[in-house]
Amino acid sequence: MLDSVVVSARRHTAALKQTMPGSYNWNMQQLDFLPKIMGNADPVHYAQMLPGIQTNSEYRSGINIDGCDNSHNAVTLSGVPVYNVGHLLGFFSIFNGPHFKSMNIRRAATNGAYPNRIGGTLDMVPFQNKADSVEGEFSVGLISSQGTMRLPLGKRTSATVSLRGSYINMLYGKWLKTDNTQVSYTFGDANVSVVHELGEHDGLLADFYCGIDNAKFDESHYQANVKATWGNTMGAIHWLHNDSEWNTHNTLYVSAYRNRFSLQMEEAQGRMPSKITDLGFSSASRWHQLSFGGNAVAHIIKPQTIQADNYYSDITSIPHTQKAIEASVYADWRQPLTASLAVNGGARLTLWHIDNNNFKSVDPSITLQYDNNQGLKMSAGWFMRHQYMFQTGFSDAGLPTEFWMSTDAKNSPQYCSGVSAGASIDLGRRMWRVSADVFYRRMYNQIEYSGSLLDCLNSSYDLNNYLLHGNGKNIGFNLMIQKCAGDITGWISYTYTRARRTFNEDGNNTTYPANHERPHELNTVVAWSPGSHWTIGATLVYASGTPFTAPVSASILNGNVIANYGKHNANRLGGYGRLDLSVNYKWKSRHIKEQGLNLSIYNATAHRNDLFYRIRTKKDGSFALRPITFMVDVLPSVSYYCKF
Repeated sequence: MLDSVVVSARRHTAALKQTMPGSYNWNMQQLDFLPKIMGNADPVHYAQMLPGIQTNSEYRSGINIDGCDNSHNAVTLSGVPVYNVGHLLGFFSIFNGPHFKSMNIRRAATNGAYPNRIGGTLDMVPFQNKADSVEGEFSVGLISSQGTMRLPLGKRTSATVSLRGSYINMLYGKWLKTDNTQVSYTFGDANVSVVHELGEHDGLLADFYCGIDNAKFDESHYQANVKATWGNTMGAIHWLHNDSEWNTHNTLYVSAYRNRFSLQMEEAQGRMPSKITDLGFSSASRWHQLSFGGNAVAHIIKPQTIQADNYYSDITSIPHTQKAIEASVYADWRQPLTASLAVNGGARLTLWHIDNNNFKSVDPSITLQYDNNQGLKMSAGWFMRHQYMFQTGFSDAGLPTEFWMSTDAKNSPQYCSGVSAGASIDLGRRMWRVSADVFYRRMYNQIEYSGSLLDCLNSSYDLNNYLLHGNGKNIGFNLMIQKCAGDITGWISYTYTRARRTFNEDGNNTTYPANHERPHELNTVVAWSPGSHWTIGATLVYASGTPFTAPVSASILNGNVIANYGKHNANRLGGYGRLDLSVNYKWKSRHIKEQGLNLSIYNATAHRNDLFYRIRTKKDGSFALRPITFMVDVLPSVSYYCKF
C-alpha cells in the first residue's frame, strides 16, 4: 500500500504542435504567448513564420506553401472554402483568433481527403463544445477593436459571437501615404458559431462569417483614383457524430466572394468587378482504419468584367458567367505494419462539368509514417492532385485585382505530382524538437496574366489573349529548431525554396522565377514569460527579395506613363528584414479573469525594405525607377485587452 503518489510532468506551453513533419496544429488560445503586432496576434501572420511557408511583405496577401502560388491553397473555415482572406492589404487575415479553437496546416496531400488543390491547406476550427457559462474577451487598439463572447443559450445550446472593426483613418490618416499616393482604408468582420448537442455522440454546428474591406487610393503620378470594395460571406450547417467506432462530419454550405474595383483617370474610367459563389455539400467519415467521403459543389463564377468609357471608345466586355459542377469521392486505408510503422494509401476521383465539357481525374496518394511514441517521427510520401480553378490578374500587391476563373475548353485543369520526406525528434525530455524535410513538385497547365492595368481599357480586350500557359517546378529544404516548454518558447526555422515557371510567349519557352520566390528565409519567434505579470515576445525575419520585371524605356501618353519592360522577373528586390517586439503586462481583479496592456513595435530597427519598384516622373520630364517602401519606417501601437 502507498500513502501517497506524486505525478509530475513538464507543461508544454508552446502554441505550435507538429502532428507529423509538414503538418501543424496551432492552439489559438495560446496565441497570447506570441508577440502581438498592433494589438493582434494574427493566425495567418504566424503561419507565414513556419518552415515551408513563405514570408510575405506588407503589400502582399495570402500564403505560399512549398513554392506554390497563393491560389493553389485551400483556405477553409471548418472545412468550408473562403476566398481572399486578407485585411489591411494583407497585414491581417479575416480570422479573428479568439473565435477559433485551433488552426490546422498541411503542406502536401497525404490522403484522399485532401481537397482539389495542388498547394497546401489551412483550416480554422471553431469551438465545437458547449459553453457552460458566459465568458469572453475584447481588446481596444489604435487601429482596430475586437471582441468575442461565448454565451450559453440553454442546456444544450451555446453561441460564440465575434466582432471586429477598424478606424485606421482617424488616427493614422496623415501617415497613410507612400510615394505621393494617399491611402484611405477601413475593414470589419463578424463571426457567429452556434453549437447544439443532439445527444451524447451527436451535435450540430452552425457557422456564419461576413467581412468587408473598403480602400481608396489617390495616385498623383498617374492622375488616377482607385476604389476597391471586397469581402466574403459564408454560412454553413454541420452535423457531427463521434463514438468509439464511427465518426462522421457532414456539411451543407454557401460561400461567396465579391470584388468591386474601379479606376478613374484623366481621360478614362473603368470598372472591373468579379465574384465567385459556392453552394456545396461535403461528407467525411471514418470507420476503424477506413476513411471515406466526398463532396458536390456548384460553382458560379464571374471572371473579371471590363466596363470603361471616355477613352478612345466605350468598352463593355462581359464574359458569360461560368457555372461549373464539381463532384468528388475518396477513400483512404491506414494499414499498420508494425507497432511504430504504418502506411496510408488513398485515391480521389473527381468529375468537373462546365459548358458541356467534362474533365475527369484520379488522384492517388501514398504515405509511409513512423512514430516510435518516444519522440521520433518520420514520413515519406508521393501524391498527385488536379485543380480546376485558376486565380489570375495584373497584380497581387495587396489589392484584390486578381480574380477567379474555371477550367474550360481553352484552359485545361492544372495538376501536380510531388514527393516529400521529413523527420522530427524530441530532445531534452521533450523540451526541444528538431525537424527537417525536403520536397519536390512538378506542376502542369499553369497560367499567368501578361497584361497590365491599361490593357484592361483597350477596346479589343479579350482575357484569353493575355493568358500565358506553361509548367512549373518547386524544390526545397526546411529545418526548424523549436523550444516547446519552459518560460521561453518559440522556434527558429530556415527554408530554401526554388520555384520556377516555364511559359510559352511569342512562340518561345522562357523559364524564370515565380513572382513570390524567396530562395532563402530565416524566421525566429520567441515568447518569454519572466513572471506572472509579464510576457515579452519578438519575431525576426530575414528573406531574399522577390523577383520583379524592370522597365527598359518609358513615355507619356495622354498624361499617363507607358513603360516597355525587359525580361520577365530578371531582377530581384533587396533582402527583406524585420524585427517586431511586443510586451504584455497583465493583472487580475475580483470579477475579471485577466486584463492587460500591450505595447508593440513593428519593424523596430526601421529597416527600409524594398517592396516593389515604380517609374517616377521628374520635374525636368525624365524618368527614374525608384523602390517603394512601407508607409512608415516604425509602427508602434498600444492596446488594452480584457478576459472575463
